[in-house]
Amino acid sequence: MKLLVCLAFAAAACLTPAVGAASDMDPGTIDIYVTPYYNSSGPQIHVGSYSDGLASSDPQKFVATIHAMKSHWNALTFYELYVASIRLYDLGYRNDAVYWFYTAQYRGRQFGALVDQNKLGSIGDPGFELFHASDAFLELAGPNLNGYAFGHSDMLLKTVRRVQSENKSVPNMRAVYSSVTFVNPSKWPGLNAQLNAGMDKLVTYLTTQKDQLKAQREQNGTEARFAGLTSKSLP
Repeated sequence: MKLLVCLAFAAAACLTPAVGAASDMDPGTIDIYVTPYYNSSGPQIHVGSYSDGLASSDPQKFVATIHAMKSHWNALTFYELYVASIRLYDLGYRNDAVYWFYTAQYRGRQFGALVDQNKLGSIGDPGFELFHASDAFLELAGPNLNGYAFGHSDMLLKTVRRVQSENKSVPNMRAVYSSVTFVNPSKWPGLNAQLNAGMDKLVTYLTTQKDQLKAQREQNGTEARFAGLTSKSLP
């Protein structure tokens, strides 16, 4: 079941604050897998040099990894950001998880907007796999992260505005995704501007429809399901 609201994040994409997960599943844990990057069983993580730290059960090692990633923010791939957001959520840093999740969502849509879709290849090719991994992470992790986030609409509004502000320019996509072919860089600013402007609809919704959102969540059970979740501060 999903909230009956569909907000355009970009011209060809729809951001749906989804409930999604079955009611008997733990709302505080995101139990998913997106091959080959993440499997909640373990967890098993394969996103490069940050993998061990993100998977670690040692709180200090995990937090140190998050800070290391933040210091290289513009060089992070969307799948690194998605995996970090899931681990932050599972370990109780849920407000931070929302910020990482919405940044991951933006970066994933940015990848989809700037990649040369005529040169994605097919199954097994880097462009093809990344293009579809972005949708998979959003669809599978979104129900819990949005289920929590939309219950804290003021926090979410600040987060969305922050993500929008921080992504007005385009990182060096060819350096971040070296094995993928992108459209001509001269097109990047315009395409990113369209993507960025698409977030205005979500900002407007969160600003003007707070009562409607809360009523929807109460009616479909989302509010009660996520009401017990808290967030701790990242050291």
